[in-house]
Amino acid sequence: MKRVVGLLIAATLIIAVFAGCSGGGQAAPTSSGQAAAASSQTAGVDSAKSLKFGYVVNDMSHEWYQNIVNGAKAQAEKLGVELKVSDAAMDVGKQVTQLENYINEGVDVLIITPVDVKALSPVMDQAKKAGIPVVTESNVVEGAETYVGINNLEGGVKAGKWFAEYATANNIDPQILIVGLPAFEDCRLRVEGFKQGMDEAGLKYTILQEVDGQGSKETSLKVSQDALTANPDINVIFGINDNSTTGGMAAYKEAGFDESKLTAIGFGFEGNVGREALLSGGSYKASVAMFPDYMGVSLLNAAMMAANGEDLPDNYESGTIVITNDNFADFYTKDGDNYTTNFDAITALLNK
Repeated sequence: MKRVVGLLIAATLIIAVFAGCSGGGQAAPTSSGQAAAASSQTAGVDSAKSLKFGYVVNDMSHEWYQNIVNGAKAQAEKLGVELKVSDAAMDVGKQVTQLENYINEGVDVLIITPVDVKALSPVMDQAKKAGIPVVTESNVVEGAETYVGINNLEGGVKAGKWFAEYATANNIDPQILIVGLPAFEDCRLRVEGFKQGMDEAGLKYTILQEVDGQGSKETSLKVSQDALTANPDINVIFGINDNSTTGGMAAYKEAGFDESKLTAIGFGFEGNVGREALLSGGSYKASVAMFPDYMGVSLLNAAMMAANGEDLPDNYESGTIVITNDNFADFYTKDGDNYTTNFDAITALLNK
């Protein structure tokens, strides 16, 4: 009853204004596909003080998820929401238990980065019976209000089209190694999109081998070493995340090949791994940026809309673009030894 009353009060306070995102005075995520994504997060600050969100992450050891959580925590503080975060450490059973605990606690919204989507059906049923809406990160889960993230297929297409233009301009005969993670649908879609983008651009290319790097730099290094031994003509590496790409690059270097002849393309641009590789001026030429800290902000804004009973699109978009040395400064600003994400630039992408 207390939760119902709180939601009714919140509904009366909604106005069509966004609060600033973390970073000061920057607009919250919006796009034409987000149903005017417009509920007042300013009003939400007043109405949300008693709201509690539970977020279960699949793997907090990864820089990508650390940055998402940092963005989410900053936005939770701005909105006055209590955000509780748990790490499933890639353990399906542990994630299910953590989610059930949050349901029993009576959180107002569940946020999930799934370890295994198929294992969540019982939890989704429990959440529905308890009247708790669910928001997911980068994965479609049946019964969730929305998933926050990019369209992975379209992101791959952008990478493929960028590379087609780059290869043509630099007279590259693409002999490609793909370092993937076929166990995950979003990673499969990135690879499929990359091929589709090259095809749509009319690029002639050869994929010499596809390997499973498991998203790990160490595993990607090993499997890429084997691939390079079997296919020494490889001159392009496409990885489904920065660890996959840089692992392949390390294998290429260790094999003693001429790195000036290699073109490496990443996906995610999750933090310092990708940034340092790109800014080094070496073979890492581009990455499909997914802006994890901005995604964390987007998760909280989508969760607030769900708590307020607002309609959400199937995909609450969080923005993506191919980042190169040419446009890096448009999206990142030097801040001491680190870089601050320019949220305004991402919002402009979503509003195109």
